[in-house]
Amino acid sequence: MPLRPKSRDRSAKLASRMKRRFRIVLVRSKGEVLGTVEAADANAAEKVAAIQFKLDEQQRRRLLVQELAR
Repeated sequence: MPLRPKSRDRSAKLASRMKRRFRIVLVRSKGEVLGTVEAADANAAEKVAAIQFKLDEQQRRRLLVQELAR
């Protein structure tokens, strides 16, 4: 009979797969809120935002990614 995994192992895996919400702001003279995206971390949120909001490389360098509290 296989050993049962420890509960902390399952929670660690679950936490790594969970998506969090991030606010995406394009910084100009004033910040322009583009919207929110769901991703595992800030780097992934930046990549998702670039695709979702159709940003070019210059705009992508001016992004501000803020994690939203649940």
